[in-house]
Amino acid sequence: MSAGVRVITRAAAGGKGTMKFKDLAIFLGIELFAIVWAGAMFSTLPNKLLAGALAGGYFIVSGIYMLSRAVHWPLKWKSLTWYVLFIHVFVISIPMVISRFAQMALAFEDVRIFGIPGPMFHNISSGVFSLLIAATTIDGARSWWATKRSPHAQ
Repeated sequence: MSAGVRVITRAAAGGKGTMKFKDLAIFLGIELFAIVWAGAMFSTLPNKLLAGALAGGYFIVSGIYMLSRAVHWPLKWKSLTWYVLFIHVFVISIPMVISRFAQMALAFEDVRIFGIPGPMFHNISSGVFSLLIAATTIDGARSWWATKRSPHAQ
């Protein structure tokens, strides 16, 4: 067994504060619901600023929740989810919401986030979010596999 698998196995079989399959499964559910939530907000609300506030608020709150769980993983530095989640919250979601409301009189097409036009930044954010879903899925598979291979796992 390689050192990387051994480390994950210990974490998967461990207790409080470890990168567990259960956490990652919850994260994946939260992430997939975010897609449904954002789509529902923009398709049902005529006020796009309000829709953006509700969708962006969900991305921020859910991201901070996931970070608050992941920060306690002793092996967070070996987790793809940790890095992409950090970028999603602090480089994408929070700056997008703050910039949108700082420039609320402008159409989204005219909003600039780090000097990048709003629609282009939104495309970047979609890519980062897709990477987050992929990272969570990969980490979940790694955790599940390590648990199945570990003689200590229950």
